[in-house]
Amino acid sequence: MNKVNKTENKWGEDMRGKVLLFLLLFLCLGSQLVHGEQLQSVSSFDELVERIVTAQPGETITLEAGEYHGQLLINKEITLQGKDGTHIIGPSSGYPIIIEAENVTIKNLHIEGGGTQNAGIYIKSNRNKIINNSFKNVFHGIYIKDGYGNEIANNTITSFSKDVHKGFGIYLVNAPQTKISNNYLYDLQDGIYVSYSDYGEVTNNLIENARYGIHTMDSKNVVISKNEVRKSHNGLMIMQSSDLFITENILHMNTTIDGAGMFIYDTFDSVIKVNVMKGNFKGIFFENAQRNTVEFNTFQQNDIGFDLGKASKSNLIYLNNFNKNTKQIISASGNKNLFSRDGYGNYWDDQRSINLNGDEFIDFPYKSGDIFFNMTNKEPLLQVFFQSPAVYLWNKIEQFTPIPADHFIIDEHTLVSPAPIKLDFLNSTNDRKSKTSHSLLQILFFSSIVCFSGFLLWKTRRKKSEN
Repeated sequence: MNKVNKTENKWGEDMRGKVLLFLLLFLCLGSQLVHGEQLQSVSSFDELVERIVTAQPGETITLEAGEYHGQLLINKEITLQGKDGTHIIGPSSGYPIIIEAENVTIKNLHIEGGGTQNAGIYIKSNRNKIINNSFKNVFHGIYIKDGYGNEIANNTITSFSKDVHKGFGIYLVNAPQTKISNNYLYDLQDGIYVSYSDYGEVTNNLIENARYGIHTMDSKNVVISKNEVRKSHNGLMIMQSSDLFITENILHMNTTIDGAGMFIYDTFDSVIKVNVMKGNFKGIFFENAQRNTVEFNTFQQNDIGFDLGKASKSNLIYLNNFNKNTKQIISASGNKNLFSRDGYGNYWDDQRSINLNGDEFIDFPYKSGDIFFNMTNKEPLLQVFFQSPAVYLWNKIEQFTPIPADHFIIDEHTLVSPAPIKLDFLNSTNDRKSKTSHSLLQILFFSSIVCFSGFLLWKTRRKKSEN
């Protein structure tokens, strides 16, 4: 019997040793299997330059913590990553990092310096990834020109700390199919500037204290989604663009005079859907904006909810909620837009709810002409009477009397209750500033190995104790 117990104990010890060896091998080799790349580590700028020169395609170069002074030219397909406390400090002129090769990854670096008109990283190639970096005391953060399919994610970017002319956080010129997501950008001229760059995605970014949060120029088929822009002149500045999809953005506290949550200029055939404009000087301002669809948006507590400027016509504006704006909506003369579709108009919280038949609609149209606004365009000094009792009374009279004017806004099918707009994205727990150096897949992989190995060890020891 003792012989049997000794045999079982020996088997248990052998099994425990094998499990420990198995776990050790997986932890040592698993990282290589996950990354599929060769790791090299350097600790000085000269060594780094030499390592880039001798690197093989697909190689990973890891920088030890410290400062690396100079300009890096990356002309090979490599991954350059830093440990905590790794700083790339560029020269007083030029770019700290220039990427000429394709499929380059830059991650976990702090980048600063460079010339007064240069970017922390200048990309002129395709399919590169700039992930989990921080930029400070640079003119532009990241500048991409003549490159497609690049990805910029989880970076923190600001410009010069001194009170000098600032650049753009992310600047695209002829850079189609670029994905920009989960970045935090602040104290800049423009947070993200998309110029002549089609088919891109700008999603889940937090931008504050900028001239324009997101700025497009001469671009089409760009998705602008789930961004938050606050305390800027204009949240979105959309110019000379078309076929955009603008959805689920939060644009608030953009309160400078003539500023807006969205400024839409020379823009056509786009969809503006499920956005929140709250506490701005203007919620949305259109000028020469035509054939756009504006639906399921929330205009709340703005000085002016929606300003339809000159030459803004043939737009479809319906199923939006207008709440507690000082002035809900105004229009330049000559604009002709449609304010309902399939019998559904908009919700206006300042309209008296007369609904004798108990359906979804108020029994008389919503009418907003605001002759006073049009008078102030010709005589700006009249603005001193803004919100005075006389102007308020005049505007109320306009709503109920047939005063002839070509700038009236009439919504024939106003809603009794607010349109059913899902605002789940407002309660998102996603922290746009958080950074991660490990993929979720890798963490789950190793966690499962550790748990399984621990279970085997526990079972072996339990069996041994029972014997």
